[in-house]
Amino acid sequence: MMRIRPDYWQSVYTGSTEVALTDQKRSYEVVPTTECRDLDHWAAVRVPDAAFAEVDTVRVAFVDGVRRIDMHGIIDGNPPYYGVFGSVAAGCMQMCGSHAHDVTEALCDEAVRHYFVTNAPDPDMKTLKLASDASCPFDVEYEIRSAASHDPGDFGQELNNLMQELEHDVAQKEVDRPDVQAVVTDGPIPYEHRLAAGTGKLAGIIKNVQEAYLQREQFATVLGLKTAERTPIFEIRYPESSGSSKMSFFLRLRAVTPFASQMANLVRIELPVMGLTEAIHLANLASAIAVHYSSNLWGDTRAPQNLYPVGALETALKNRLGDQRFLRSVIMRTLSADETSAPRPAQAPPRGS
Repeated sequence: MMRIRPDYWQSVYTGSTEVALTDQKRSYEVVPTTECRDLDHWAAVRVPDAAFAEVDTVRVAFVDGVRRIDMHGIIDGNPPYYGVFGSVAAGCMQMCGSHAHDVTEALCDEAVRHYFVTNAPDPDMKTLKLASDASCPFDVEYEIRSAASHDPGDFGQELNNLMQELEHDVAQKEVDRPDVQAVVTDGPIPYEHRLAAGTGKLAGIIKNVQEAYLQREQFATVLGLKTAERTPIFEIRYPESSGSSKMSFFLRLRAVTPFASQMANLVRIELPVMGLTEAIHLANLASAIAVHYSSNLWGDTRAPQNLYPVGALETALKNRLGDQRFLRSVIMRTLSADETSAPRPAQAPPRGS
């Protein structure tokens, strides 16, 4: 049976393995004329007042997830294999109107999963149940998953993928709710567009703009955006995957202060591919939602891009993950119990006996 031993390096480090840095990006092509057919008139679009009025009447579901590496593990052998104990959670914060919301009432559909991600081929265990204690009973199991990559440095990405799967499941529940008029994910929408294609509900907000997507002439419009202005909608196509396309646009949440970069307060918003009329309505509504719920720097160092409901959701989900130090201690206790209960190899009798 597979024997997992603790790697005592703290999880804030990468563990006692070498990590290779990779920068793999999907190839794509951009069609900038989705909304504005004439590139000579490709200019900023002001979010209409009607969209801001609509925000006060619709129920918006904000979906996000969190992940954490609880501890590293080593599977002894020749060669040895490696793994990480990780916890992921996803959930939703439903908001309706401008009044104050109670976090416990707004939080819904939260889910927590625990995984041991390893590069060991064909592990002979499906789960590892943590040793519970009578003084503090609990029921936690780590599902054992084989990593797609053999490189231990990719385990964090594997956990991220598992977190995104959980996010997509939560988002699908919110999309299916008839009383929810908009679903906003914190991050990209799925490439496969498994969610809400054509419903006019789903939008994904990318807080950290690191890629231009547009040519210099069009990106000049991005840099010149004012508060509550967006670019025309453009389409991002991924040719290596048929049907894998997205609609997208840039939005300025707040005015740029004199000492800030022109990239300050920008977000990029993604939509599933849909009819243009429906896409323009959703783009304006998603823009108004993002501006309305944008945070302030005195309350969030990621302001204004980290929307208030998303920040509250992240805090609530991190609490759902459980105390990391406690989990770490119970993992070590469980692994040590497995080791002491394992049969020891027979020892040769001493000479002369």
